[in-house]
Amino acid sequence: MLSNSPDQLFWALRWTVRDVLTLVATAFVFGIVYYLWGWAMRGLSGMLGEVIAGLFYGVWFWAGLLLAYAIRKPGAALLGEFGPALVAFALGSPLGTLMLVLGWVQGLALEVVFAWARFQNWSLMTMVVAGAMGGTASFAINLLAPPSPVPFYSAGVVIAMFCLAIISGAILGGLVCKILGDRLLAIPAARQFLGTQPASQG
Repeated sequence: MLSNSPDQLFWALRWTVRDVLTLVATAFVFGIVYYLWGWAMRGLSGMLGEVIAGLFYGVWFWAGLLLAYAIRKPGAALLGEFGPALVAFALGSPLGTLMLVLGWVQGLALEVVFAWARFQNWSLMTMVVAGAMGGTASFAINLLAPPSPVPFYSAGVVIAMFCLAIISGAILGGLVCKILGDRLLAIPAARQFLGTQPASQG
């Protein structure tokens, strides 16, 4: 467990060179994933409709959730989302500058939950709540950002899209990343490289 000493807590949460290298790798790998996923979501929205496509929102939070779960440091969720968004934007994401806005706001939403947990509780509940919060933030941006068609839908459709964004964020985002994160940290070499500190799992 992390000590309650402010000085020791600072050093325990301080970013290392390994953390930065992990961030850079995450940004490039998930930047490509997000770039491809942007086009895939366009296709899914065209085939299934905007409402059903909301079931796949959770993928957008993988980078922030996984990086935060792996290194457990302040700023990991925010930078974990914004870094890949920046790479995806540079590659020519179909979302354009909206990609950057989504990356920042989604990352900030995840960061708020982990900060609330003091970067010490990494239980399934924390991950699920973080994913749900990411879904909420993502929906809010898509609702407000022009030229989104969402404001022109009926109230029932908008509510359905909102609920699906939260559910997808919680399950496809939080739950999936908790499972993937646990499997990653079960590998001794990965855990040693990341230097992941033991923390409350709840």
